[in-house]
Amino acid sequence: MSQTLLAAVLIFGVVLPAQAERLWLVIGASDGSPAGIALKGKELAPLSAKGFVVQTRDCGDKRNVFAWVAEAASSAEAAQSGLARLREKVKDAYVKRCNVKPRTLLAFRVSAVVASISDVPQGAVNWQDEDRISSIRPLADGRAMVIIRHFVNEKEDPLEGRRERVVLVDTVGKRLTLEENCISPGAVAVQQGRIAFDCVREQAGDHLLHHVVVFAARGERLAEIEHCRKPRWARERTIICDAETVGPDGRLKLLPKQTQLSDRTVHGLPEAKGAPMHHCTGGSK
Repeated sequence: MSQTLLAAVLIFGVVLPAQAERLWLVIGASDGSPAGIALKGKELAPLSAKGFVVQTRDCGDKRNVFAWVAEAASSAEAAQSGLARLREKVKDAYVKRCNVKPRTLLAFRVSAVVASISDVPQGAVNWQDEDRISSIRPLADGRAMVIIRHFVNEKEDPLEGRRERVVLVDTVGKRLTLEENCISPGAVAVQQGRIAFDCVREQAGDHLLHHVVVFAARGERLAEIEHCRKPRWARERTIICDAETVGPDGRLKLLPKQTQLSDRTVHGLPEAKGAPMHHCTGGSK
């Protein structure tokens, strides 16, 4: 066990995920595209309240296929019972034995394609496959940051309804939403359980501008640093990110910016009412 993982166990009491897990997946449909499986999943959803979409590469398959799973059983016997129920409605349903790759969406029981993707209009020109597929970023302490890509039906939406929800999943599967809408979430910086990452918030000319958001180990929001990207921890209370400014000539300039978190913030206590959440030095907004 690495020193980082051992520290996570001692400090946060996390339970490390098993190195391997075998499941028997009761599958009602499969498809080569996220759009296709979303539509099939919508049709099959009434048959199982537990239904979700997996990617077969999470089972170690070299050829990746999307599959709608009615049940993820822990034994072959349980899977056969589930299969019999499903075949009452879906005659070609089948069971797939799966050696789950650790720290994948399937390992955390997160659907690779959520239900709302089936509502994306067929004429939406700017939607790509990657906009329809959720993703996972394992953290060194055994937790994971999951980006749930979903659709919202809003008229004249500049993003055509594309949304990215950032969810923190602990090692026992408990989920906590950190950001309801974080466009293109950047790399995660972690220190003693605290998490920082950036989201696209604005556009200035040809440039996308970001905010860095910072969270405590248990999910409390600690700070939001405007017009900054690529956070990294310097010390326990200090975050450095690249401050963004766009000049009159339209060029983007990046300068290191240091943000000092208060003692109350670092220890997960609420800020005094009316007090700024962070103090910034270096660079400018």
